[in-house]
Amino acid sequence: MRSAVSICNKGLQFVGGSPIVSLEEDSRGAQLCSQLYEQVRDELLEAHHWSFATRYVRLPRLPEKPPFHFASAYQLPADCIGVRQLQDSKPFEVVEGRVLYTDSNPAKAIITVRVSDPAQYPAMFVETLARKLAAELSVPLMNSTKLEQSMYNKFLATFARAAAADGAEGVQQVHESDGWLHSRTL
Repeated sequence: MRSAVSICNKGLQFVGGSPIVSLEEDSRGAQLCSQLYEQVRDELLEAHHWSFATRYVRLPRLPEKPPFHFASAYQLPADCIGVRQLQDSKPFEVVEGRVLYTDSNPAKAIITVRVSDPAQYPAMFVETLARKLAAELSVPLMNSTKLEQSMYNKFLATFARAAAADGAEGVQQVHESDGWLHSRTL
């Protein structure tokens, strides 16, 4: 079963570090993983609108009048780490306090949420997270900027594959061998 420790161990393995049993243990690897894991996870969740972290929500309207040209203010959920778009595609702005300003009424949004349960992570996300952790661990754990660069390049390649695979979910592929479709598009 996936856990924060198993993901950290994968990252530690990539850089030649010793495995850990717990994030609370008294070892340099565990201390660094404890400091880095949540931050790196959230950065990765923010970097792409992952399917497993997507939610469709109706935002609660706030009584306050927004400044400038927006008509309404809405409260974003506490676990929201990014707003993709509003259902009606109207412009919006997110400000401090996790407030969204828009002219939409009501405001129905597609958001990215913080998913903290590693059991919900797809395999490619786990690999990408472990690669990013490895890059972050390279200098403080192994004192190697060369290793850091190598791990960062591997992270970028893994991220690109994972994001492409995730982005393809739900997309219908058109096969040129489908004669009926071909004749309908001529």
